[in-house]
Amino acid sequence: MTRRARATILWLIAVATLAACTSCSGPVVTAVGDSNDLVIIHDAGAGDIAGLAVATMEGEQSWLLGEPLFSTTVTTADRAGDLKSLRHVLLVGSREGGGVADMARKVFPGLERAGAPELMIAEDVWAKRQVVAALIGDDLPSVESFLRERGEEVRAAIEEAAVERLADSLVEAAAEAGMKSAMEERFGWSVSPPTGYDLFTTNFADGFVFFRRTGPDRTVFLYWTQGGPEYVSEQYAIAARDEVAGAYFDGDAIEWNRPVEAEYVEFAGRKAVRVSAWWGNRELVGGGPFRTYCFYDEGSGRVYLLDVSLFAPSYDKTALMRNLDAIAHTFEVK
Repeated sequence: MTRRARATILWLIAVATLAACTSCSGPVVTAVGDSNDLVIIHDAGAGDIAGLAVATMEGEQSWLLGEPLFSTTVTTADRAGDLKSLRHVLLVGSREGGGVADMARKVFPGLERAGAPELMIAEDVWAKRQVVAALIGDDLPSVESFLRERGEEVRAAIEEAAVERLADSLVEAAAEAGMKSAMEERFGWSVSPPTGYDLFTTNFADGFVFFRRTGPDRTVFLYWTQGGPEYVSEQYAIAARDEVAGAYFDGDAIEWNRPVEAEYVEFAGRKAVRVSAWWGNRELVGGGPFRTYCFYDEGSGRVYLLDVSLFAPSYDKTALMRNLDAIAHTFEVK
């Protein structure tokens, strides 16, 4: 299954992924902003719906100790200007509103003229490496009701698209540099971190490799062992993460006094357990957020732990962790 085919189709939301642009050659500029920047564009006079969209997209992440999922900027359709080149854009409004609906129709030619509110997502519309979402309904009350009832799914769909678009960019760069194929030949799998990450290996029989970048300190590790699908459980993922990190990272351990979230997700085309929590190290006096994916690959008979973690005192964590999560989503088996 391709990476693009892995995207979850939410039954409450119709997500259309297409590369739409105003010229046959596509956008010539690259999207600007951090991976948590998002501009919300609404029609003049629809400030209430914009406020609700802000509250929806800035939903706090408990495992990141309340940091918002996105950092939002709000503007109207007639004043969007260069803000349309931001990394993430959300158009929200009604078909009767004018400006926002007109913008959405240019991006999504199949937008129905009438019907229930619908979330649509496209890439590389006004800038390369961009995600543009549109939530359009017949009228503002229907859009408001949709956001209030299904806001969590809207937020999750846009975040998923943001991570996948980042991952696609990383895979493209790694393939061009020859790094992806080299890793596949050496390990049987590949990940595609951006430039600046150093690779550290152990004895191949140990099944442990990690990548690290400083300023702030970011780490990606992969651990693999022979096993079966029964290993893909919350208990194994948490215990194995603690054991592996403790052994290779000088005693790192999960901080149980902070939120620990474990859930089943689809990852790399496979059923996985995702653990989102904080690590701590009493001896080195450090800590920070991490996210671990535990999954089984039938072809190789391996169980993998793919983990991304951060040590960044005084930094906001959301953008950095999203970038790390995107690296995790570049994983592919040869």
